[in-house]
Amino acid sequence: MDLQTTSNIVLGALSFILAFISLVFLGVTLSQNKKMLENSTRPYITIYFDYTQMGAITGYFVIKNFGNSSAVIDKLTFNKSIKEHPTLASDLPGIFNGLVGNSIAPNQKFFAPFHFEDYPGGIAVFDIFYHSDKKKYSEHIEINIENYAKLVKPRLGTNEFKAISYPLHEIAERLM
Repeated sequence: MDLQTTSNIVLGALSFILAFISLVFLGVTLSQNKKMLENSTRPYITIYFDYTQMGAITGYFVIKNFGNSSAVIDKLTFNKSIKEHPTLASDLPGIFNGLVGNSIAPNQKFFAPFHFEDYPGGIAVFDIFYHSDKKKYSEHIEINIENYAKLVKPRLGTNEFKAISYPLHEIAERLM
């Protein structure tokens, strides 16, 4: 074989290898783009703890969809400390069990009132199972409630103005 034929064969083989590598990179890029698109549009349902202090401290478990699409809650499990929480203030197990089967829209949230004084102690553990379209998701959340009880917000005001000043403090803090 002459030099020109050999160089054409080598260049042809190199072109084929380069085209194959380009197709592999294209496939990887498309797969990553699909995952990024799904992650940016999927629901993200979680439970967190917050509280208000308008005189007495009142805690809330907040169930919120931080994602960009709606989802249906398939199952919500919680540990013994939530199951055994006294139902005088609110029926936490009843509220959480009532969410199962319901849809939760993006940025929608549900509140479950909680009183520190009645809490038996320990970490609150939640597992949420939900789906959107045909995709299934789950979240595992652990919340140390006792740490929140230590976060007392300072409040100013005399006894006669507490009914007005505490809610205004709370509103101002929420806007920050």
